Amino acid sequence: MRELRPDRGLLLNIVLYVEGALLLIATIWCWLGNISLAPVLVPHGKDFAIGAAMGIALVFTSIVIYAGSFLLEKLFPERTGGPILSMKQIAVDDLAPLFASSTFLDALVIAVVSGFCEEVFFRGALQLDFNLYIAAGIFGMFHMPTFRYLTYGIWAMIAGLMFGLVMETTQSLWAPVTGHVLNNLIVILFLRYGPLNKIPSTPGSGATGQKPGADSDSSKRS
Repeated sequence: MRELRPDRGLLLNIVLYVEGALLLIATIWCWLGNISLAPVLVPHGKDFAIGAAMGIALVFTSIVIYAGSFLLEKLFPERTGGPILSMKQIAVDDLAPLFASSTFLDALVIAVVSGFCEEVFFRGALQLDFNLYIAAGIFGMFHMPTFRYLTYGIWAMIAGLMFGLVMETTQSLWAPVTGHVLNNLIVILFLRYGPLNKIPSTPGSGATGQKPGADSDSSKRS
């Protein structure tokens, strides 16, 4: 699998354009469907605490799923390389290289923009117009560019259900927005600064398991 290593400026532009488009579509959708987001955009003090707890819970869930995927690959190496990527493959071979040159400010901008715009679209426009399950299902498909990312799409759908349930409970978008932003920020920072570059890539993936510049640095030391 070819690693994704876009320039950090290009990555930021892609995020801003895609998320901005979602926010624009949500605005038009609500206008055409006479959907008022004003009631769910009124913040309450408990919303941020509930959202933060949910964001941390999602991060913990991601760690458990990743660890399970890593363990299964160690126990059954002959089962790797199938048509559907594992969460470990997605994290090490795709997502970590994607954020390899991102700064803390980049991670913060990406987390805030994606968390807010996606929640306004999926939990605001879609869930209020349809229902929790349709919004969560489309949210999962949005995070699944191809069928190979089915595991990631399923995880995103489950996260979408959690976001939707929290919004229905609190009657506010700020709880899922907070959870979404916090989850994205912690995950991106872990992908960027965590130990994933020391974990070998899945055999046959074509990824090196190192951050950009690692080969050149080691050659200089030798």
